[in-house]
Amino acid sequence: MRDPFKDVKMGLNSRFHVSIGDIELGGWSSCRGLAVTFENETLAVGGTYDESWVLPSRVTYSPITLVRAITPDGTKTVHNWLRRMQREWVNSDDDSDQGTTATIKLMDTTNNLSRPVFEWNLRSVYPKSWKGPDMDATNGNVAMETLELVHQGFL
Repeated sequence: MRDPFKDVKMGLNSRFHVSIGDIELGGWSSCRGLAVTFENETLAVGGTYDESWVLPSRVTYSPITLVRAITPDGTKTVHNWLRRMQREWVNSDDDSDQGTTATIKLMDTTNNLSRPVFEWNLRSVYPKSWKGPDMDATNGNVAMETLELVHQGFL
């Protein structure tokens, strides 16, 4: 099995492993947005001033934002996936596409892929955006990439 963390050689922590469909996107140092919101409506009960009903409305999920240092293999894999998604969108003849699944694994300090602390399985995942590094040779920062994903839930 290919080591998904082999590209991260600069002492950066990769605590999140991400795969989308059959594509391994490797380790990421930051994962934000794993959240679910249960929306509801409050309905006043007629003739009663001290009671109201809470009715369920929608369940919504936040976009997921992944951040890591740019690496030759990791960034190339992300770009290949984005290119494939772009081709599928442009060449789609119908609305039958349901997206793909993604798995985000929270790793412990040993980064043992066979024993994640927890994992989230996201339904109908699509890219929302990708951002490369801000280029400034004078600041000495590590070149980072950011991938934002939208999905239809993990519960």
